[in-house]
Amino acid sequence: MVLRAMAYIVAAVLLTSCVVVETPYRAYDGDERPTSELALVRGDYFYRKDWLNSYVDAVRFQSVDGHVIENSRAWDEVLVSPGEVEVEVYYYWDMGARMGLAPAIANYASSRDTVSRTLTFNAERGKIYKVKAAPKLSGSPGDITSLDYVDFWVEDSEGRIVLSRAEGRFQAAP
Repeated sequence: MVLRAMAYIVAAVLLTSCVVVETPYRAYDGDERPTSELALVRGDYFYRKDWLNSYVDAVRFQSVDGHVIENSRAWDEVLVSPGEVEVEVYYYWDMGARMGLAPAIANYASSRDTVSRTLTFNAERGKIYKVKAAPKLSGSPGDITSLDYVDFWVEDSEGRIVLSRAEGRFQAAP
């Protein structure tokens, strides 16, 4: 019994020690360049909870400077050339277990890839930026059909606002 428990512990340690390195999406033209010559833009994650479930929503990247990002849900980070950059982002709703419980809300969420904005800001080489978002729901936290608006904004790694909430606001259709 003790040997079996130790074998489980060893297996768990080995499995958790495996490191997966995710490289950022290369959203610039030309040859590969060192990251010190580029800017890194990250999408933020958001935790939403209702009385029964919790969800992890995220900011995802649709395109950068007019180049569409294939399989956009797979990328949390993009590398961009320094200078003025146009990043189209969208709010990705994680529906978790809601898929089976509330098909109407799941259908609403699947059509909400249109909760997107094109954000334009000046990216500096070697800097890291985070695209943040805050949805404003008029109903309960789990009821995404009550969306009033989503504020998107960009902060640098020191917490300075590079693009304001007002500039990045997505207003939901009535």
